[in-house]
Amino acid sequence: MTQAWTTPALHEALAEHVLRERLPFRLTLEHGADPTIAISLPEHGDLMIHLAASGEQLFVSTPLCLGSQVADRAAFNDACLRLNPINPLSNIGLQALDGEDVYVVFGELSTRSPLANIVEEIEVLAQNTLEAAEALRGYLNGGAR
Repeated sequence: MTQAWTTPALHEALAEHVLRERLPFRLTLEHGADPTIAISLPEHGDLMIHLAASGEQLFVSTPLCLGSQVADRAAFNDACLRLNPINPLSNIGLQALDGEDVYVVFGELSTRSPLANIVEEIEVLAQNTLEAAEALRGYLNGGAR
């Protein structure tokens, strides 16, 4: 792809790719000031990934947990920082959403990335999110370490 993706154009291309390749993704284009593609992954427990193009960057993310679900935030943050270097193509971050801290797993690509790379990012992000959730489960309220 030599021209930069827009979110609507990427949604159209992904929808065609998902049908052609019979991928287990459910795609929804969420309209608004900044359109987003919501991707549900039934094979990963209906994990919801969001993808959006902005300028030169594609941002792919999914919630990991709410800050209020974490028993010891300092220990959890330390565990997240130690997990980041061994989590290929994905990072763990913290965002505020409606006044609540939300831990997210995210990745970024160029808006000029080939469609195959974007699909790979979605699949890897899903797998990394499940692995991070398992590795960090003991830090959540009621979790056993």
